[in-house]
Amino acid sequence: MLICILVLAIIVLIVFVKLSHKYNYKDSSIKFTIWDFSIGMSFLSGAIALAMVISICCFIPMVATEGVLDSEIAMYQEENAKIEKDIDRIVKDYLEYNHDTFADLKTEESSITLVKLFPELKSNTLVQKQLTINAKIKSLKKAKINLSTIRWILYFGK
Repeated sequence: MLICILVLAIIVLIVFVKLSHKYNYKDSSIKFTIWDFSIGMSFLSGAIALAMVISICCFIPMVATEGVLDSEIAMYQEENAKIEKDIDRIVKDYLEYNHDTFADLKTEESSITLVKLFPELKSNTLVQKQLTINAKIKSLKKAKINLSTIRWILYFGK
């Protein structure tokens, strides 16, 4: 959309610059002439074109980072899976250590559920790291969703 507006602004600028050259300012008795109008519109369309160029320059780097977002999400998900395995191992060790106390718990339950049940496991640095990574993944996915909006604003892309 911004690119279309830029093209239209450039076309309007060219048309009004040609009009201002065709109708030179000669008669001072007329207060508002075609020349005045064409000069005013030339400045206006030039300002719009400049604003569109600046906007496009701001949005292009955001669109260019799309491939980086996918690789970052994959990296964080891979790291999250490793942490999940470590948490599973820690929870199993913890349950074995406290077997008499927690005899009624099933080991098939999710490790994350068990971590939520027992505060001493919740304070584990792996759990905290996993929560941080989950927040990063969420923000990266949100940024990827926003990219479709930015592409539409730039060039009606999907």
